[in-house]
Amino acid sequence: IKTDGTHGVVVAMQDQGAANWYDAEARVNDAYKHDSDGAKFNDWRLPTKDELNLAYFQKESIGGFDLSGFYWSSTENGIDNAWGQIFLYGDQFGGNKGITCYVRAVRAF
Repeated sequence: IKTDGTHGVVVAMQDQGAANWYDAEARVNDAYKHDSDGAKFNDWRLPTKDELNLAYFQKESIGGFDLSGFYWSSTENGIDNAWGQIFLYGDQFGGNKGITCYVRAVRAF
């Protein structure tokens, strides 16, 4: 969030489930996968690798993350891989897009 509070990125308050990378975007845009406040918006997206890392460092204040889980980012890492993050240790990894990981949406305001 900018220091004046006018612009930034917010993280959904709950996971949108688990999916492979190809299906993750559909999950973040499904209103039924959000809480009642999140369902009011239709501009959710996967976080970038850097945004996901910021969410990791704020995981206690955001809440609801599966700390033993792997989460997808939108940042690709070659044709068959994309970046994700392990929320137990904070390590980022280049995983095969076909594996199932957790999905948590972000949106700009």
